[in-house]
Amino acid sequence: MIETSRLTLLPLTLDQLRLHVADNHQLEQSMGLQKGHRQVVEPLLSVIVHFTVPRLRDSSRDPLYNTIWIAIDRENRQIVADAKFKGEPDETGTIEIGYGTYPAFHRRGYMTEMVTGMVNWARNQPGVFRVVADTDAENVASQKVLEKSGFHLFDQIENMLWWEYIF
Repeated sequence: MIETSRLTLLPLTLDQLRLHVADNHQLEQSMGLQKGHRQVVEPLLSVIVHFTVPRLRDSSRDPLYNTIWIAIDRENRQIVADAKFKGEPDETGTIEIGYGTYPAFHRRGYMTEMVTGMVNWARNQPGVFRVVADTDAENVASQKVLEKSGFHLFDQIENMLWWEYIF
């Protein structure tokens, strides 16, 4: 669990992830949270089904680097965003992060707060020296999240921008 100024960030267990995908507020009910505007849509749904669930079933993998983390606004007791690391650190100590805020909660700073909280958590993990993220060149909101979270642009491949945060 990670605490930020407004948010509690929680990694989901495999059972919680199944409730998350069911998308009928079972996850909120099981956690004592208010129903909100959580949406599990493409491409997140495919990522969970084809990537996250199989990795969580593999006991050789660290679930904290392979699950979905949710952001709960403690004041309104609602899930407002989610993010994930895309696997354990590689041989260079690099991990990749992906993230998204539910549309009802855009432009409230939740994503910057969540990404910053997860980067701060990663900083204290053994073997992690760098966090990277990619954004579409046209996704200005995502670019601003990364800039505000301390990331720096380091590459562009076609229409994809690559960002890094080095500890």
